[in-house]
Amino acid sequence: MTPAAPFVPDGSGNLRGEMSQPQAISLDEVAAIADEIQELIDAGEERSAWNLIRKLHPADMGSIIAGLPRTSRDAMIRIMSPETVAWMLRQMNPIQAGRVGRRLGSRLLSSVLSQIQPQQALATLRRLPVRRARRVTELLEQPLATEEILAHAPGTAGALMVSRFPTVMRDGRVEEARDSLKALDRQGPKSTHVLVTDDGGNLVGQISMIELALVEDATPVSAIATPVVATVTKDTPAEECARLERHYNLTQLSVIERGRLIGVILAESLLGATVEHDTRQMQQVANVAGEGVDAPLSSSIRIRLPWLTLNLATTFLAAATVSLFESTLAQVVVLAAFLPVVAGQGGIGGTQTLTLIVRAIALGELVGISARRLLTREAVLGLVHGVWLGVLVAAIAILWKQNVGLGIVLGLAMLGNMLIVGSVGAGVPLFLRRIGLDPAVASAVIVTTVTDVFGFLLFLGIASAAINLIR
Repeated sequence: MTPAAPFVPDGSGNLRGEMSQPQAISLDEVAAIADEIQELIDAGEERSAWNLIRKLHPADMGSIIAGLPRTSRDAMIRIMSPETVAWMLRQMNPIQAGRVGRRLGSRLLSSVLSQIQPQQALATLRRLPVRRARRVTELLEQPLATEEILAHAPGTAGALMVSRFPTVMRDGRVEEARDSLKALDRQGPKSTHVLVTDDGGNLVGQISMIELALVEDATPVSAIATPVVATVTKDTPAEECARLERHYNLTQLSVIERGRLIGVILAESLLGATVEHDTRQMQQVANVAGEGVDAPLSSSIRIRLPWLTLNLATTFLAAATVSLFESTLAQVVVLAAFLPVVAGQGGIGGTQTLTLIVRAIALGELVGISARRLLTREAVLGLVHGVWLGVLVAAIAILWKQNVGLGIVLGLAMLGNMLIVGSVGAGVPLFLRRIGLDPAVASAVIVTTVTDVFGFLLFLGIASAAINLIR
């Protein structure tokens, strides 16, 4: 099958051919097009499928191709030339480019990586499985011109930075800053600032592109340069880079070594680090960190099964709690019907508080807020919620079972459990952080166990004490 002609940017930055004006579309439209493309491929009309997808923005094109089943994806890749794939990856953000890259063959990917920006090529390579990444590296015709970046550990500022960026001396003029920009080719890194250095290469300031465009060539650099808000070293974790980007609203981040400027982390890499950090935090709460929807089954089993096994152990703890009250349940069997009510509401309340606290920890929103204040707030919320839910479940139990005693016991148990879960949901992640453990990893299992155990203890304990009132 003859590959489709590539569509790549020309010297002016515009695209040649039918893809010159790709427009943004909604996720629903992307999904509808993906379904249509799959139907065309199933019918053996790969050329028609390509004619449909080629008109899309590269980000949408990559999303659709990455989401196709393997046979369908391979059919589309065979129709696309390496130049077209390279152009698509070059226009995508690093996160999505990595997802597409993981699903391409080693030989095709090695050809693609030799044609895209080194930083984006490196970002794609680092997201591949180790064996695939080594194979792709071996197949590269020319090594990536990023030896100094390849030496840095993944997940650090050094791995995210680029080594080509515009600079100007602090005693220079705006004309020299513009000349530094012109020295970078159109396909080079897209900086948002020209960095100002002294004679020793030390970072002393920066000039925004907007400011640079509004002044005359003869304007001294010192007249428009502004201080650099934040810098990092090459060993700074990517999570910290993401925090700085979010907290200080940065568009790029300078990397220094003993004061000397050695690299810059651009906006797209900062965004990628932020997305990865937030995604990892969200996955860790559910104990699926490192897993993707298109990950191999073996990988998903390895990630999920240990936590499912641990959770099974905690459920037996809850079951053991219930077994302590077998005699009470034997006397009033109707109590068993309401066990999920108390435990379920406690679990939801604890998860709500836990999610809020873990998010606040990840975003640095707890600065200046004491643990006592936070625990008091969540306890008050638990009390308010418990009063309302307690009255509500008591009324339902009375109307349903015509048993006032059962309603009172259930209402009191609900009140007590909601009061406890508010404090536990906030206290567990705070305690784990205090002792140096990641709150996102272990909090969910602990909170769920505590809410179940205390919910059963309260409900069945109160029922045992008031058995004569219920019967």
